[in-house]
Amino acid sequence: MPFISRKKYDAIQAELKGYYDQGTNAENEFFRQIQARLRTVELPPLVPVSRDDIVRIYETSAPVMGVVNKIANAVGDVAQYLELTDKGDAEVENHWLLDVLRQPNDRFNLRRFATGWAINKLLFGDAWVYAPKTVGKDRGRIREMYLLPSNLIEAKRDGIFQPLKGVTLLGSLQNETISTADIFSSFDYNPDPASFFGVSKIVAAAVYLSVMERGMRREDTSLKNGGVANIITPAKDTMGIMPKDADALEKEYNKTENYGKTKALRTPIDVHTLGNAPVDLNILESHKEAVTALCFVYGLPVDLYYGQAKYENAKVAKQTIYDSNAIPLANELAEDMLNYTGLSREGYRLAVNTDRIDVLQDNPGDVLDNLTKMHATLNEMREAYGYDRIEEPYADQPILQMGVQFGNEGLTDDINEI
Repeated sequence: MPFISRKKYDAIQAELKGYYDQGTNAENEFFRQIQARLRTVELPPLVPVSRDDIVRIYETSAPVMGVVNKIANAVGDVAQYLELTDKGDAEVENHWLLDVLRQPNDRFNLRRFATGWAINKLLFGDAWVYAPKTVGKDRGRIREMYLLPSNLIEAKRDGIFQPLKGVTLLGSLQNETISTADIFSSFDYNPDPASFFGVSKIVAAAVYLSVMERGMRREDTSLKNGGVANIITPAKDTMGIMPKDADALEKEYNKTENYGKTKALRTPIDVHTLGNAPVDLNILESHKEAVTALCFVYGLPVDLYYGQAKYENAKVAKQTIYDSNAIPLANELAEDMLNYTGLSREGYRLAVNTDRIDVLQDNPGDVLDNLTKMHATLNEMREAYGYDRIEEPYADQPILQMGVQFGNEGLTDDINEI
């Protein structure tokens, strides 16, 4: 939608026609300016979002980068608490897989690797990892892992029984194909059976993001272009304003000392405003709707983005991100890695140990308060805080405050004997 509608523009043309030589508007300076503005501010139609567009949106949109990075950084944090257990549910402290996790390659540690993996997954709906397996006596093990940029991945097909032959990293030397034996991927389910990629959440929110982007671009264009803000024309069914009077009127109106003042005219006029104020464009409202849609598709409470009172406590905010986003994503990376290495078939399990994450633990004071309210025994309280039991009968008796008794006390007494 342009700053001034085509219908209104045509109406102004019809009113002014005949005031210039040759009886046309070819030399009309006002209309030349309007036409130029109409060509530059017309909003383009919505177009499909490509994977390169997703990169551009991430790099240029503060809300997108903010939401994605907040979740991805949390994934990097909780990935450090990944714990490997065997089929007997016993923790494994020494294993070649743990060595790879601690140092995936010469540039990445576990936190940075998990964060980068999460950014790819959150932006594109899929993340690809190059992890070549060794041969010989350590056959099947992996020694290093590298992230592949999802926007540069091209899937190679190889018939109906082996649909994915490998992937090509676009822009690499000779565009060599990497075999599926050396890569593993994580992806959100895609209902398109012809696609090997996941479904990007950015695409789902793209309509709202494009409205926000165009609204801001439109406001910016209005500020940069400057130029004529209003056009004054003769009122309907009046004689109009002669060119020399129009020049004098223009100078009078545009004086700095006349800003904000009211002027009385002898001749009726109509004022046509070019452009819209940010309030009229609903730029702020469209921005909020875009952020709301973005938070919704990523499962992030919108109150957390805007810093509402409910989430001003840093611990509560972290708990929300960890529980709903970071831990599930870190566990997904761990599961895909186990499946790729074949360790899952041997009964191994790799998952985040939430008991080791301090921010997810109850406040010690709250734990003690709850135990006190339930009249827990001294040993129950000691065990809750990791202390040894006291092997004395009194330590296993419920602790009752003064004036508190159990509901069945005194019920054996005969009311007539009291």
